[in-house]
Amino acid sequence: MNFLLFSGSFHSNSRSLTVLNAVSKYLGDHSSDIADLDRLPFFCEDLNKNKPEVIRGFLDQVLNADGIICCTPEYNHSIPAVLKNALDWASRPAFNSPLKEKPVSIITQAVSSVGGARAQAHLKLVLDSTLSDIHICHEMMITGIDTIISGGLVTDLKTLDRLDRHTQDFIRFIEMRK
Repeated sequence: MNFLLFSGSFHSNSRSLTVLNAVSKYLGDHSSDIADLDRLPFFCEDLNKNKPEVIRGFLDQVLNADGIICCTPEYNHSIPAVLKNALDWASRPAFNSPLKEKPVSIITQAVSSVGGARAQAHLKLVLDSTLSDIHICHEMMITGIDTIISGGLVTDLKTLDRLDRHTQDFIRFIEMRK
């Protein structure tokens, strides 16, 4: 299977990218790519009529993915603009977009003890409106993210075990739909 990974942040010490790099190791023989969401222009109806190459390439990635795994921080009780913008692009045309019936799994991470719960709720709301097939599971929220990362790697064994179980469950979730 082919997995597309969406990060809600792209700064040099992005915790979401660190988590997604850990997740990619649990995908085994499956392929994965981290989408360059930070290269997408802001959604605009004018650009949507004559999509730039970067958008066409992104939409092909979404269309060809067997599943999408999102990892995001919480910004102001919601999801970051870079992630929302990518979902806006991928959600067109409405009710028949590349996201329709696409299996999607959500991981949130935060320094706080809330673990990005509000971002997770908002992301589910957005994905539901795109008719995505949201991974039904125990919510994967990583709290105290700075305590589980060291040297650019997830080092906490309990968190690594949770990420492995979450990833394997998502693979089974997709396989059951085929």
